[in-house]
Amino acid sequence: MKKTLVNIKNKFVKPDGTLNGKIVSGALGLVILFIQQLAICFGFHLHGDINAIVSLINIVLTILGFIGVVSDTTPVEIPTEPSAKKD
Repeated sequence: MKKTLVNIKNKFVKPDGTLNGKIVSGALGLVILFIQQLAICFGFHLHGDINAIVSLINIVLTILGFIGVVSDTTPVEIPTEPSAKKD
């Protein structure tokens, strides 16, 4: 069990000690979706226009996904060393 928790922690935290934004935002979106499905399973239904509520939840999940992708931008480094010439 302890090894599993360490593996999960390693997914959420980068080697430099910062949070992995992609994993955190994805997990948060899945937790929200899980809570929504759990509430429906136990008979809790949202009142109002269901399509509008589903659209709102989808927008939140999209924003979380966007934040996860944008917050962890890493610059691309192009090697500047000239390639070795063949004689």
